[in-house]
Amino acid sequence: MVASRNLLAKQGYQASPRERAGAMAVAAVTTLLVFLIMWRMGAVTGFGDGKGSHLTAIDLSADGQDKKKAEKQEQKQQKQAQKAVAAAAQPVNAPPPVPVPGKVEWPEGFIELSRNDYRATDISRMKRADSGGGQQASAGAPGDSASVGQGPGGVRLYAAQWYREPTDAEIGPYLPQRRMQGDWAMIACKTIDKYHVEDCQELGESPPGSGLARAIRQASWQFLVRPPRVNGKPQIGEWVRIRFDFRAKKADPLQQADG
Repeated sequence: MVASRNLLAKQGYQASPRERAGAMAVAAVTTLLVFLIMWRMGAVTGFGDGKGSHLTAIDLSADGQDKKKAEKQEQKQQKQAQKAVAAAAQPVNAPPPVPVPGKVEWPEGFIELSRNDYRATDISRMKRADSGGGQQASAGAPGDSASVGQGPGGVRLYAAQWYREPTDAEIGPYLPQRRMQGDWAMIACKTIDKYHVEDCQELGESPPGSGLARAIRQASWQFLVRPPRVNGKPQIGEWVRIRFDFRAKKADPLQQADG
C-alpha cells in the first residue's frame, strides 16, 4: 500500500479524460454566464457594431429636474400653439340673422335705398350738359368761338372765322348769273387739318330755289376756315356755319362770311 502511494507520488497526479471533460464544460458554462451578465449590464456593445444597448443615466439632481420640467412645458406650449392654429383654420360660421319685428321683406333683386341715396337719384337736380359737337357746356375762355345753334345730326355749330377769305375768281364760276341785293346762302362744314373743310351741307338760301347754297357748297373745297376755339384750344373736327350775303352782280359778290 505504501509502495503504491510512493509510486503515484513519483509519477505525478493525472486526471482522467472524463474528469477533464467535465471541468471544461463547467468552465465554459461559467464563462457564458459571465458574458451574459456583462452583456445585460451594457458592458458589451455588440462587438463594436454600435448597435448594442447602453446604460441609461438618470439625473436626480435639481438641475436635471428643472430641465425636464422645461422640456415638458415647451412641449405643452407647442401643443397649445398647434391647437390654436387648427382652430383658426376652421371656418367661422356666421350667426343666423336675428329677425326684426315689422321689417319689410323686399323681393329678390330689389335694391333698398336710404333717404339720402334716393335724393341723389333725383334727376331734376342734376345739371344739364349740352352734348352738341361733343363738348360739354362751359363758361369758356376769352376768344372762344360763338355757338350759333345746331347743325346736321344735332351737332353744335360755331360761327366761322376765315383764315383766308375766298376771292371772286374762286367762287364766281359756281354762282348763278341772277342774284340780287340781299340774297344770301348758308352752309355747314366740318373743319379738318390745314384750315380746310369737308362734308359741307346746305342749310338755307334766299330766295329759295336760287341755287346759291348749292353753289357755295360746291366751291367750299377752296375755303380756308379757322377751327373753332373752345376753352382757348382749337377744335379740329367741329362744325362751323358759313354764311354769304350777296350784292348785285356788278358789285362785290361777297359781303360777309357769317353773321
